[in-house]
Amino acid sequence: MIYILLPSYNEENGLQEVLPILKEISASSRDPFRVVVVDDGSKDRTSEVARSFISELDLKLITFPQNQGVTEVFKKGFKFIIEDSKEPEKDICVVLDSDNTQDPRLIPEMIRRIESGDDIVIASRFEGNGGMIGCPWTRQIFSYGVSWIMRILVGLPNVKDYSIFYRACRVGLIKSSFDRYGDRLIEGRGFASICSLLLKMGNLTRKTAEIPLILRYDNKQGMSGNKIFRTIRGYLELIWQYVISDRYRKMERLP
Repeated sequence: MIYILLPSYNEENGLQEVLPILKEISASSRDPFRVVVVDDGSKDRTSEVARSFISELDLKLITFPQNQGVTEVFKKGFKFIIEDSKEPEKDICVVLDSDNTQDPRLIPEMIRRIESGDDIVIASRFEGNGGMIGCPWTRQIFSYGVSWIMRILVGLPNVKDYSIFYRACRVGLIKSSFDRYGDRLIEGRGFASICSLLLKMGNLTRKTAEIPLILRYDNKQGMSGNKIFRTIRGYLELIWQYVISDRYRKMERLP
């Protein structure tokens, strides 16, 4: 089973672009797809758009009555997938943004890399011919800064993009990570929690890889973009915890 986790907040327009592409990809895949949309208390028609595809896709809709934030969205989505998976060591989970900035057509290559032996595959803006189009310069500087700081401090094998959450991994790795860290697996302020998630999962595997992604910020739909100053504060707190308290390295790494 291939699970596609779509965190969504006010993404009625983005989902109308992304879900038809997922339908095409699933139709040509030898493995069944299950799309999991987590609506984080949207004020638009996000849930209605998701429901309109239930007859066309194997789609599970999870809704929050009020906005809970990205941390709770990921916890809820991952926990559903862990419970639903019948073969966690074989099944694959891909996390994809719902705002139409990340090309879903990279998913088959990400799946192939997992099936070839990698445990985590990241769609990276900093790998090969990857990049960003239409992204404000402040966000570009921030993304490059996070990339270089994490490469210096952490240096996960073959990883350059720590702040994007377009990633594929084995469901079994998600389960093992929750078994080790519990609800602390995903914690932190805003989207910094996605980086801390990668750091902790990196304690359990060295089989990490990247493929190039061109982030099309000019295609962005909806209003779910992160708040830059809150995100910067979250990353500063994460870096402080990493350097001062050794919080993300206290579990012994695999050889």
